[in-house]
Amino acid sequence: MYKIALICEHGASTGMCVRKMIESSKELGIECEIAAFSSSSLDNIVDEKDCILLGPQLAFKLSSFEKAHPEYAYKLAVINAMDFGMMDGKKILNDAIELIKKS
Repeated sequence: MYKIALICEHGASTGMCVRKMIESSKELGIECEIAAFSSSSLDNIVDEKDCILLGPQLAFKLSSFEKAHPEYAYKLAVINAMDFGMMDGKKILNDAIELIKKS
């Protein structure tokens, strides 16, 4: 089972993205645990998740998160802005799984 976290500030659009990703995982028969968290929660979840995706609006925080958690930098990425805007849950899920497989 893949454990995927989406990081956001306020959560409305990220929550919708989580729902789209869960729908896609069910359609594809992929076992996933996907949830949204605030950026202040990163320290508490970083070691528990296989992949942590930042909402495009938090792209500017990626380097600071990587510096704070260098041992987990391989599992951090920013969601493609176009995919996020289109709420393409399948594409975002596939990108997350590819990141997990690379590590």
